[in-house]
Amino acid sequence: MASHLPMIDKNAANTEAEAERETGSQFGHPRGLMGRLALTAMAWKNGAYNSAARQALALAPGERVLEIGCGPGVSLRRVARIVGRTGRVAGVDVSRAAVRMARHKLHWMIARNRAEVAQASAESLPFPADAFDKVYAVNSFQFWPEPQRALVEIARVLAPGGHLVIVQRSAGPDTTSNFAGAQGGWDRVERAVEAAKQAGFAVVDVTQEPAGKLVAAIAIFEKPRLGQA
Repeated sequence: MASHLPMIDKNAANTEAEAERETGSQFGHPRGLMGRLALTAMAWKNGAYNSAARQALALAPGERVLEIGCGPGVSLRRVARIVGRTGRVAGVDVSRAAVRMARHKLHWMIARNRAEVAQASAESLPFPADAFDKVYAVNSFQFWPEPQRALVEIARVLAPGGHLVIVQRSAGPDTTSNFAGAQGGWDRVERAVEAAKQAGFAVVDVTQEPAGKLVAAIAIFEKPRLGQA
């Protein structure tokens, strides 16, 4: 496992978390007109991070892919195009506004049973066991009320040998910006790694990649195959 996590300023992370609780409710659970505007803004700002996630997933035609916190469905539609007609994608989001926007964006794929979008949380996924080959989440881990329970649930719906990718916006060791919660990105990835280990995942890689002016903190996990230690 390659690990490149810098030291975290815990006081800064705590301050950031408080600010997010006060001002970030529309990003954690978008609703109404302001929620739709927030979703549009997130789709634009998350472009580089979604691209990093798709690259880390190493998607292939025919795969079944789930996005946790799919927002308006921009990245999910691109994933659907990669996995092709023989693949299938699904997205979940706690926001009704996000689900409506995503369903509209993927309407023709939904009509052909190539896509599904549901209003649900990471802690309670409406899918059977072993339903997906790949699962990913971009800049949504901080909004999961119970990360440990969520990762156990993700492990349930992920097929043995399948991969989970979690991407977080991060300021990085050489970037001072705290744009949109970037300062706490590494801390979130560290917490995700520990929770994933407890949920039975193997850690494949923890690294960072350039993403616009900031960097993407990326954690890749694998669900062990049956009988694998």
